[in-house]
Amino acid sequence: MDTNQYMEMFLEESREHLQSLNDGLLALENDPEEVSVVNDIFRNAHTIKGMSATMGFTKIAELTHDMENVFDLLRTEKMKVNEDIMDTLFKTIDSLEQMIESVGSGGPEDVVDITGFASKLSALASGKTVAEAEPAPAPAAAAPAAAAPAAAGSSIEYSDTDKDVIMEAANGGMHVYHVKVTLADNCVLKSARSYMVMNALDQLGEVVKSVPPAEDLEQEKFEQSFDVVTVTDSEMKAIEDSILSISEVESVEIKDAVEEIKAAAAPAEAPAAAPAAAAPTAPAANVPVPAAPVAPAAQPSAPPAKKPAADAKKLKSGQSVRVDIEKLDTLMNLMGELVINKVRLEQIGTTHRLTELTETLEQMDRVTTDLQTVVMKVRMVPVGQVFNRFPRMVRDLAKELGKELNLTIEGEETELDRTVIDEIGDPIMHLLRNSLDHGLEHPDDREAKGKPRIGEVGLIARHEGNNVVIMVTDDGKGIDADVIRRKAVEKGMISEDEANSLDDADAVRLIFLPGFSTAEVVTDVSGRGVGMDVVRSKIETLGGHVDVETKIDEGSVFKIKLPLTLAIIQALLVKVQEEMYAIPLGSIDSTINITQEDIKTVRNKEVIVLRGQIIPIIRLGDILNVPRVHETDSDDIFVVVVHIGERKAGIVVDNLIGQQEIVIKTLGKLLAGLKVISGATVLGDGRVAMILDVSALM
Repeated sequence: MDTNQYMEMFLEESREHLQSLNDGLLALENDPEEVSVVNDIFRNAHTIKGMSATMGFTKIAELTHDMENVFDLLRTEKMKVNEDIMDTLFKTIDSLEQMIESVGSGGPEDVVDITGFASKLSALASGKTVAEAEPAPAPAAAAPAAAAPAAAGSSIEYSDTDKDVIMEAANGGMHVYHVKVTLADNCVLKSARSYMVMNALDQLGEVVKSVPPAEDLEQEKFEQSFDVVTVTDSEMKAIEDSILSISEVESVEIKDAVEEIKAAAAPAEAPAAAPAAAAPTAPAANVPVPAAPVAPAAQPSAPPAKKPAADAKKLKSGQSVRVDIEKLDTLMNLMGELVINKVRLEQIGTTHRLTELTETLEQMDRVTTDLQTVVMKVRMVPVGQVFNRFPRMVRDLAKELGKELNLTIEGEETELDRTVIDEIGDPIMHLLRNSLDHGLEHPDDREAKGKPRIGEVGLIARHEGNNVVIMVTDDGKGIDADVIRRKAVEKGMISEDEANSLDDADAVRLIFLPGFSTAEVVTDVSGRGVGMDVVRSKIETLGGHVDVETKIDEGSVFKIKLPLTLAIIQALLVKVQEEMYAIPLGSIDSTINITQEDIKTVRNKEVIVLRGQIIPIIRLGDILNVPRVHETDSDDIFVVVVHIGERKAGIVVDNLIGQQEIVIKTLGKLLAGLKVISGATVLGDGRVAMILDVSALM
């Protein structure tokens, strides 16, 4: 079987199951008595084992099998949860993740030495519980006896529906075989082998019945053999050869299912045989009943370990489908081209006063806007996809730091564009690490302050207009503005006079400066002065901003504000001499006209006073070194007031062109790293306009 076609699905589903394992173990650690959680954990491990074995990744399957043994003892309450068990299981999951990522990138399975984990898991699964569990395999010895009925007659009981379906297929010229498969005594992954048998039979026909049913096959609730009824146009020899080609299959017995049904009816009395044969004609009016061969709906033709088929069925019933990310990117690019050409047509219609074209474009504008909305929604991903990786990280870090805490997550369903989702994981991780290391006090210190020993850390997401706000909160010691001032002066980041002139809020914001750290000792967790500046630069690159609010001994709130999407945005087009620039509308506070007399100088910097607030002036032409070809006749100066968080600035431009929908294009590797320019856009007349990075300007 060619498994390459299933690699992407294997990787994606393995990651999902590993995440579920992490979540389940965290829940179990919090409530060791919750046995239902262990059942879910066991199912996830079992599925990974089956998928890995099917794909030929035996080491992954073996390690998961060892882990599954421990889960089985936990769910049957033959073993109690303790710290040693939890730590071992968490580390095993980490190893599995490394192995799966390795095979996903074309590397070897044995990227991790699993010998230690395998022996540790075996040790955990040994002891008193082994003696109690040993009687369970005993029925395996009875397997040959169970096989005896197959030799004499049939080991399957056929229902009336089964008989109708089988006879209908036989009357249609198809073969209906009862296939009994016996696996080798030393077969470890019985569910995987049963899946491969089912897959082989599906290639040659259609499975209409299995004993035991698919769920039991998946959970290995059978001895060494199982029975399958298949409808096919292949001969017995082809069926036999196909199944025997699968490793660990000991033997195959194939019988004619129609003959078995007739033989079962014959002993009653000879005349009864005729009605039995005639029986199919009664449901003939019910010919849709053989649409009850969709009774193969009960046909779990393959155990759910057969992921491609199972998922296709699940997605169909859920009316949803998985789409490759590259296709979504292509769809967005095409949408962008459509927007560019729409703007171009609008410009042509206005320039040449083509009324009919203008009217048509109004209708087209409504359609493209609706289409754009749909495309945007398709690209939206719940922020929970990022959030769900943090509970495990927080648990490990709290253990390392010797701290106790509750992590509360809210708003996982809040959606962001995929491009934003891909980038926010690291900033959130830095903020969480900061809260755990610098924010939360040790339990004894908290108790001395009259606080609960267990600290509270929150990870919250919500919509605010066209933005998404993500907050990392803690009820720790807060940030002391005086300490920040002193550290900044010690590190030579600011002078003492500058430090004293800062209010507490601005002083606290110094933590976002590169290289700033209050840690006295450098550890694996923090103290190297890398983290908070990375957070700010990454968030600002995404068109957002980050800020902090804090109170001594009450805690801190780090607030990230991000745009919903980075692909198509509203922008204000401005001119400097003959060059056109775009300023994202989300960063604009207002536009004003001033005169030269309105500009004052404070500390050798130009400022204006707007509604009682002093705002610095940025002359865009000077920043970008735009040559002055001609001077403007008007005394009016156009200023675009922009903001990043609480900070404001006025950007001086030569002219305001107007608001326009623009498609953001990246600058590519050649121009990567330009600090003032964040991208480019193609205008309606085909010209290229640079998009300004407001945060870099300020």
